[in-house]
Amino acid sequence: MSVLCSPRSRRLHTMSNPPDDALLTELATYQNRKLLLWQLAADGRSFCGIQFMARERDLQGAPVDEQVQAFVDDMLSDGEVRPEYDAMADWEALEANHGDTADQYL
Repeated sequence: MSVLCSPRSRRLHTMSNPPDDALLTELATYQNRKLLLWQLAADGRSFCGIQFMARERDLQGAPVDEQVQAFVDDMLSDGEVRPEYDAMADWEALEANHGDTADQYL
């Protein structure tokens, strides 16, 4: 079951969320640039990232790797970004805005 981000979704910051660096470091182990770009763009409105997925699946207290795995499972199908997510993203714009940061993690 994929969880597309709706425009009404809001990103909530809680003390139980791991730091972004830990999430990005774990996400980089999947060696999928699009996943990193998506997470870097996650704003809880147009792009919902790992923190949103953790809340949706009640994984806020779970280890970072479990939270990231839930996100990866939702985003990918057969190793590729699901078509419904792919259609939402302007990958060139994400690359222009977040490519340098993605490089640091890859």
